[in-house]
Amino acid sequence: MSHKNYQTLTSFLVLFTGSILALISFNIYILAAGLLLSLIYGYINYKNQMLYVIKFSMWIIFGFVLSQSFFYWGFYSGQKTNIIFWVIRPNYNPVIDFLTEDKGIAITYQGITWGLISSAKLLLTLFLAFSFSKSLSPTSVIKIFKKIGMPTTIALGAAMTFRLLPEMFEMTKTIYSVSKVRKPKNIKSFYKPYVLLKALIYSSVKKAFVTSLALETKGMPSFTLECEPSKISYRLVDLLFLALLAFLIVFNFFPYF
Repeated sequence: MSHKNYQTLTSFLVLFTGSILALISFNIYILAAGLLLSLIYGYINYKNQMLYVIKFSMWIIFGFVLSQSFFYWGFYSGQKTNIIFWVIRPNYNPVIDFLTEDKGIAITYQGITWGLISSAKLLLTLFLAFSFSKSLSPTSVIKIFKKIGMPTTIALGAAMTFRLLPEMFEMTKTIYSVSKVRKPKNIKSFYKPYVLLKALIYSSVKKAFVTSLALETKGMPSFTLECEPSKISYRLVDLLFLALLAFLIVFNFFPYF
């Protein structure tokens, strides 16, 4: 396996370990530590480009916290919650009572916490996936996946998914920049996020369609496993963050933390 393939493999292991941490952990402190590690990892690899991802992540945190603080699932399933503020009390509006089964709408402490946990899970994986997608070689990824027995079609799909992630960010940045220059009239500020999201979805569908046409036209690429003799080399930063994320996974199972 070549030097470039080993770098891709270690980067993928960092992403995989971080994804496992995001999946199994519900401890806000451990998730915050993992999120900080993924943020530092991305910033070390891509300083200027990572700043835009950080700005974009603020909207994700805001959306998760806002939605969960108002509509926390535990509040409506009968779990014990600490109510911070009543938005609509029970028996005040018959429509709301019908929709919420006479529970009303309230902002809860548990809802805000769950919003932070959910956003931390998503962003931990997102930051690492962004770093991995910016540095990966699709050919190297497919060769690695084939070496562990993964079918070529699945390996190709996985490589394309990660490779398109940075393009999605660039597309979002372009759409936002164009909207600031053109300043569409008759659109209230409240509806601007919806309009931008709609434009992003249309652009993403178009990109996926063009990519699928290119694959159908060119056919399935052929990848052979290279076993050229070369010195095995890993990036120290990948190994360091891999060890730290693995430590957080183990530490997650310690009680009373």
